[in-house]
Amino acid sequence: MSVIVTHRSEKQLRAYFGSAIAALMTAAMLVLSGCANNTGLSNRPAFYTNLAQPGARLNESNARDMINGYRSSNGVTQVQLNSSLNTLARSYAAALAANARTAPNVRPDGRLKSRLISVGYNAADVDESVTAGYYTFAEAFSGWRDSNTHRKVMLKANATEMGIAAAYAPNTKYKVYWVLIMARPAG
Repeated sequence: MSVIVTHRSEKQLRAYFGSAIAALMTAAMLVLSGCANNTGLSNRPAFYTNLAQPGARLNESNARDMINGYRSSNGVTQVQLNSSLNTLARSYAAALAANARTAPNVRPDGRLKSRLISVGYNAADVDESVTAGYYTFAEAFSGWRDSNTHRKVMLKANATEMGIAAAYAPNTKYKVYWVLIMARPAG
């Protein structure tokens, strides 16, 4: 499913994402539109980048900032990106995309703990969201926010670190496969 998102007023953004996220998005749009006028860059914020195309990359820092804005507006502490968790998320998203033709159901594989061990991450607490079909981070974020299961992962209260990835697989049902990992390291 693809959703086309057009520029919205701050009032529309508040209704759609909540006030903290709307303020962040409005500021990002203003900054990016100023950059676009001077450098020729697109005035489209990074969270609207269509990832259902070759070479498209998720802006992980932008995704973290948007998730942190949502966490803050819900009274939850912010998280930092962790390179091991990002590597793990990228690897798993790529595996989901590669297996999309033979494993059409997209869901966690139940092997998160062993995947964490494989990248040397010792987690005291961890959870993940696995989804597909969202072409932009804005769509994924909205879908996660509106799902009890995925919202609980985004708002994991004791998480201090996160990893996030999206992988593109042309000629598959969903095209873009997402993994979000929220964790607190042991020790």
